[in-house]
Amino acid sequence: MEFLPVELLRLIFECCDAPSIRTLRRVSSRLADIGYEYLLPPHFAAVEWRDDIQTLHSIASHDRLRGSIRSITFNFSKVEEYSARHASFFQHWVQEPEERNAILQDSWIQYYELEERSRSLPLFHARSAMLEESFKHLSNLKHLEITYTKCPYDIEVLKEVFLVRSCRKRDRAQACKNLNAMVSAIRHVRLSSLSIDQLPLELFRLADDRRHWFDCARSFASLSRLDLVLDPPANLLPQARARSINGLGHVLQFSPNLTHLYLGVHNYHAPYEKFRLSFHALLGDFTYEKLTDLKLEGFTLEEEDLRAFLVRHGKTLERLRLGGRGLAKPYELSIGGVHLHRGTFRSLFSSLQGKLPVLKRFHLEGDIEAGDVMTSSRELYKFHAVTDDNWDRVGGRHPTRKTIDCLALEKYLLEGGPYPSLGVSVQ
Repeated sequence: MEFLPVELLRLIFECCDAPSIRTLRRVSSRLADIGYEYLLPPHFAAVEWRDDIQTLHSIASHDRLRGSIRSITFNFSKVEEYSARHASFFQHWVQEPEERNAILQDSWIQYYELEERSRSLPLFHARSAMLEESFKHLSNLKHLEITYTKCPYDIEVLKEVFLVRSCRKRDRAQACKNLNAMVSAIRHVRLSSLSIDQLPLELFRLADDRRHWFDCARSFASLSRLDLVLDPPANLLPQARARSINGLGHVLQFSPNLTHLYLGVHNYHAPYEKFRLSFHALLGDFTYEKLTDLKLEGFTLEEEDLRAFLVRHGKTLERLRLGGRGLAKPYELSIGGVHLHRGTFRSLFSSLQGKLPVLKRFHLEGDIEAGDVMTSSRELYKFHAVTDDNWDRVGGRHPTRKTIDCLALEKYLLEGGPYPSLGVSVQ
C-alpha cells in the first residue's frame, strides 16, 4: 500500500477518521510523513474550561502542524445558573421524577466539574501575548468566529437551555477585555471572514479602546465577510452613543473589500426594542464596491437613509435580508425585524424599483413596522422565515395565522408589477 502514488494515499487519508489516521501513520515512515497534514482537523474550537490557548500555541509552534488550522472558534459563553436550572427543570417536566432528577443531577455535576477546571486557568485576556505569538505562525488561518451565544459544553441539558436568552450570562467588562486581546492577535493574520455574535457597543466609546481598534483593524482589509451583532448597554447616553456609532463606523470602513455584511443588534436588556441607526452617521458616503450580500437585523431606520444606502450598493447587491430571529426563544415568533421610524416600507420598496438591477433574492423576517401610530398609513406585519441565512428553504408549517411570507414582495422587487397585497396585518 505504501508504494501507491501520493495522490491515492492522500485520498485514503481524506476518507479516514482521526483514530484511523493515527493507526495508518504507524504503518511506515512514508505514510507517517504523508499523514502529517491530516493529524489535525482544519477547524479549532477553543473553550475556557480547557487550556486551549496553550494547545493552540503548541500547534502554532510546530513547523508542520501549524498549516492545518484554517478556522478557529473562540467560545466565551457562560451559563446563568439560576435561570438555567429553572429552564432545565421545566424542559424535562414531562419525564418521570426519578428519571428527570437523575438526568439533571448528572448534567449539573458535569457542569460544576468543568467550571472548577476553568477557574484554575488564567483569564483569556491575561494571555494575549501567547495568543498573538500563536497567530503570527498560523499562516493558513482564514476564518475566525467569536461567540458568546453557543453552548461551550458537550452536555445535552445545557445545550437545550442555552437556546433561551435568559440562560446566558454576560460580563460586559470581561467581554471588552477579551475582544481587545483578540483584535490585537488579528493583526498578524489575513482573515477572509470574521464573526462576533455579541459585540458590546460601548467598546468604541473610550479613547484607548477606540485607538486600539483603529490601529489593529487595518488588517480587516483582507475580509470578504463580516458578521457583527451589536449588544448595546441599557444606559448609553446620547453623547456616548454617538461616539460609539462613530467608532464602529471607522472600524467598518477598514473593510473595503467586503462581499458579505451582516449587521444586527440584540438588545439583551430589552429584546423587543430596536436600535436607532443612521447609515449616514455610521458610514457617511462610504461604499462597499464589492458588496453582494447584506443582512440588517434589529434596527429602526429612516426610509430615505436606508434607500440611499441600498441604492449606493445597487450595482453589486445580489441578496438582501431585512430582519431575523433576534433574541426569540425557540417557541417564539421572530422578533429581530426592522422598523422605519420615518417613512413607509411601501414607499421604500416602490422607490427601489429598477435601482437594484442585479438583485436575485430578497427576504423579510420578524416584526416589520413603519409609520406613526396615529396615522392610517401605519404598517405593522409579522413575517415568518421562508429561507435561512444560507438561502436554503425552511420547511414545516408556521404555527400561527398572524404571520405572512415575503415571497410576493420578493417577486415585486425582482420582477416589478403592482404592489402586492400583504394579507394579514397585525394591529
